[in-house]
Amino acid sequence: MPFIIDRRSFLKQTLGAAACATLVRGAESQVRLALFSDTHIAADSGDRFRGFFPHTNLKQAVAQAAASKFDMLVVNGDLARQQGLAPDYRQFTFLTDPLAERLPMVVTLGNHDDRKNARSALIERAGEIQAVEQKLVSVIDAGPVKLILLDSLMATNVVAGQLGDSQREWLKQFLAAQGSKPVIVFVHHNPNSEDKNGLLDTEQLLAILAPSRQVKALVFGHTHVYAHENRDGLHLLNLPAVGYNFTDGHPVGWVEATFNDKGADLKLHAIAGETRDDGKVSSIVWR
Repeated sequence: MPFIIDRRSFLKQTLGAAACATLVRGAESQVRLALFSDTHIAADSGDRFRGFFPHTNLKQAVAQAAASKFDMLVVNGDLARQQGLAPDYRQFTFLTDPLAERLPMVVTLGNHDDRKNARSALIERAGEIQAVEQKLVSVIDAGPVKLILLDSLMATNVVAGQLGDSQREWLKQFLAAQGSKPVIVFVHHNPNSEDKNGLLDTEQLLAILAPSRQVKALVFGHTHVYAHENRDGLHLLNLPAVGYNFTDGHPVGWVEATFNDKGADLKLHAIAGETRDDGKVSSIVWR
């Protein structure tokens, strides 16, 4: 049974400062998400970096995902190539249309995104202009799990990210009011307190997530690496980049994720870079 919500209505809801959308799934016990990150789409369709063509990669990822049945597309930040220019987002929406016209799409913002330009482009597709907010935070009830998408964009083209006091306080209060349904948190920047280019308030975030036992996983991008770590029961999932990798030996692609109330199955789709693990499935169990 598909979500009872269309893409245009979904975008109108999820582009608010702290929007909440309920996606009705009847009695189904799992939800299937196509997880993209770091697409880095420029207005120029011939844009190339490190020998990779982000436009070509995104087209291939969209085609692969469109060939299967998913309930939602999540793009976890750095939609645009570098400075979040308006034409970049027009290209991004054009390239994702074959998939996004068929199922709900939600995004987070990364350091190469521009909040105003991103909102304007996506809201234009929703048919309504809304006021620009300080942060883009979405909460989605997706059947067996709840998704929280945070905003770590500190400033466009400034590599490091930050949630800030108000967003962390909101998250703390929100989680305190939740029941036992598994929660999956998305944020663009990597949670590494020793990385000056990662999430600057990593320790504060983990101090909120670690004791909140309903939070099962933190999904992030930014590093252009595919990796998984279990930190005291909290799964940290680093998504690969769709656009390009930073160093050889890492896959370029996306992740097919099937979530249920007990855990998740994660399948790597490696479309470029190191492809030896293409099709590899990893299973994780919730704490």
